[in-house]
Amino acid sequence: MSHQRDPIERGWQLLETGDLAGAEAALRRAERDRPGDAEVLCLAGAVASARGEIEVALELLERAAAADPQYAHPLLQAGELELYSRGDPAAAIALATRALDLAEGDEERADVLLLRAEAELRDEDEASALKAAGATMALVQELAVTDPVLLTRAGQAWFDLDRVEQAERCFLAAIEEDPSQSDAHHGLGMLYERRGDRDAMIRAWLDTRRLDELAPLPPWHMSAAEFEQVAEEAMEELPPEVLARLENVPIMVEDLPDTHLVEEGYDPRLLGLFSGVPLPHKSHVTGQAAVIDAVHLYQKNLERQSADREELREEIRITVLHETAHFFGLEDDDLEQLGLG
Repeated sequence: MSHQRDPIERGWQLLETGDLAGAEAALRRAERDRPGDAEVLCLAGAVASARGEIEVALELLERAAAADPQYAHPLLQAGELELYSRGDPAAAIALATRALDLAEGDEERADVLLLRAEAELRDEDEASALKAAGATMALVQELAVTDPVLLTRAGQAWFDLDRVEQAERCFLAAIEEDPSQSDAHHGLGMLYERRGDRDAMIRAWLDTRRLDELAPLPPWHMSAAEFEQVAEEAMEELPPEVLARLENVPIMVEDLPDTHLVEEGYDPRLLGLFSGVPLPHKSHVTGQAAVIDAVHLYQKNLERQSADREELREEIRITVLHETAHFFGLEDDDLEQLGLG
């Protein structure tokens, strides 16, 4: 099969920078030049996914796999959608298993195996998950991988397996290949937090925040007005007596947690934060320090967490309700029981 790179490669690049309109234009040109081509159908699937049309995307990828039965990419791409958009690890594992027989070269094999490990780690039986994913990651370890994204994903999988030395090697290798790999910096911060190395954690997370600030906006980015409207709609779900208590608690929308919060040890990828004194702890005694109650939403982090616009709306809703619950003094265990953990 011919692997022409333009306009297909151009379409993928535009998607990576969040330019959905540009990617759609590149796709139209590719469809004119090569109708029915498997690579074109894969790009069409990615564009549909960016629009939030997951079922359409999966249908396009099924057509791509049929158009070129020796091409691993549509199976891999469909597996990612099954895992991260539809939440179906079994379907993702099945697609990864099919793709592994077609994968060419160490890095494509690593890509497929990492998807399988990520899906295996979703198994509700923890012992089974750790065993299966550990065996898959042992296969990844045998491959020659230099791609920083793959190294970062490998680091995260090792971290989830509590194999921190392997995780650290992968994260550091990813950063050596590409110092702007923010996910690798964040992974290191999580690793150092687990080790109890606070200074190293903060350094890694400050790097993460600096890089995240420069990251392009995704295709599902919302305007400030739309974002605030979704947050307000979430607040309206609360009972009237609760809303009355929250009358003077503003919702503050910011891109990212402030640098001083990260320096205090807060994760730069927090989705939201309640600042102030929880209601059960408030006192009328004048010696209590004055702290302004507010719910902070971090838009860039919420958008990064989401795979499309509908998921973003739900993430905003959950975060608003989660942080509002903190105002009433609910702890994380309470929130888990309410489905807001």
